[in-house]
Amino acid sequence: MSSADPFAVKRQQMREELFAKLFMLGGWTGATDTYKRTMWSAVPDIAVEPACYSLTFRKGVPEPGAGNQLIMAGHEAMLAQWFHRPLKRSDIALSQQWYAGHSATKAYPAELWDAVLKQQPCEDITLPVDVWGFPGGQTFLAGVPCLIFEGMGGLISYLEPAMCRYFAPVIQATKAKLMKQATPRDAEFGLRSAPVEVCNLILLLARFVGGAGAAGVPQLTSNDTAEFMYPELFRSIGTIGHEMMCAAQTFDKSLAAAEYEMMDRFVSKMGTASLLCDLVDAETVGLENALRIIQSHPETDRVGVRVDSGDIAGQCVLYFQKMKQLGIPPRVIVFEDEVTPDGVKKVYETFRTATGIEPTMLFPGAGGYWWKLVHRDTVSAAFKRTATNGRPNVKFSNSPGKETIPGYIRVYGRGDTMIVADKSESIDGEPLLVKLVDRGRVVYAESFQEQAARAERTWNRFTRWVPSPLVGDYLHRFQAMRTAEIAAAKARLG
Repeated sequence: MSSADPFAVKRQQMREELFAKLFMLGGWTGATDTYKRTMWSAVPDIAVEPACYSLTFRKGVPEPGAGNQLIMAGHEAMLAQWFHRPLKRSDIALSQQWYAGHSATKAYPAELWDAVLKQQPCEDITLPVDVWGFPGGQTFLAGVPCLIFEGMGGLISYLEPAMCRYFAPVIQATKAKLMKQATPRDAEFGLRSAPVEVCNLILLLARFVGGAGAAGVPQLTSNDTAEFMYPELFRSIGTIGHEMMCAAQTFDKSLAAAEYEMMDRFVSKMGTASLLCDLVDAETVGLENALRIIQSHPETDRVGVRVDSGDIAGQCVLYFQKMKQLGIPPRVIVFEDEVTPDGVKKVYETFRTATGIEPTMLFPGAGGYWWKLVHRDTVSAAFKRTATNGRPNVKFSNSPGKETIPGYIRVYGRGDTMIVADKSESIDGEPLLVKLVDRGRVVYAESFQEQAARAERTWNRFTRWVPSPLVGDYLHRFQAMRTAEIAAAKARLG
């Protein structure tokens, strides 16, 4: 243990454990959809052929200011699901025994997994899969493939459920950028909204990528674990809760007196606070108590207020004006109540209109916002096969915009345009994809600060995307075939 940092060993252990928890359950090859077993058992020759798959988000985040843009994030967590450590030969054999003979759906693509085992005559088995994708922080457009998988087709197919989960960090990073555009004083209080703490940590890291900006300043959080594990990324923030405020209440004491007592005890002990003023009524009793506390503690200027119910914008103006009337210099006013970037802008505008002053003392606490819309359908994540053994593949749809892009995909940038090309083409543009996984081993290792700086650089860069000449030809030929075959079928059906 380093004497300079007595926490380094524990911190590293916890980081390792975080991503180890995401590795599919015990390295079990059942960590996928059941139809992967039945499908590749039916066509074992196709299962072992080399193929290419892509992960595409068909839609952007439906919030003002996002447009069609998304920010890449989450490689550290999402790739850990299959690539954090090698599989075990013995576990693969055991899973074959179970699924072939004991599962309700008795099927196992033995030829596929036998081919993997023959390549690696050892106990530790890495998946012979390469993954390319946008690096963390890269802004890209909905409809453009963001991750590309190459290797045995049946094997890549197993990854689909895990890789579709990229929707969560990508949405989170994008939401962080939208909040950053609304306010430089972004706060996150939402640990209790997380299904489990691991989810909160994953999305906090993605939020840092999208919202920290080039400076990489630590972001505020109420998740104490996050600050310990990543002190360079997060800074804890804590103050009074309603539970403490309620504790002084009795039928023999006025509610106002009970509220004042707990405010005073907290400030006397801690020297700083965002005073909760809505235990009785934020616009009368709470207002009077907060002003009394601030005036009775001249030894500190780190006591502000927190409003989270009722007319939030009006209360921000009320508290500011009352403090000004008493000669109290501006104090931090935290406002929450499920605020969104659009809500933050409205509060700021109300404040400017009412006071004629920039709302530099207003601080949004946006806990609930980070969990809204965080599901796959928000961005319509699609994991599709785009090539088999050198042949381009396409999946059509009766819904516009859902056709896949065929080929061994690579993406380039030229000016404000993203070019979706085949890897066999020579494209005049900046290569935007990087190798994330090489033969089953994660090779991507950028810092979160580097990723955050990229998000700052690339936001609003791209406004459109186009297929390359070869990919455009693939699409044209497949679409012509489809049109002709549908017409012929309609004629036969009469």
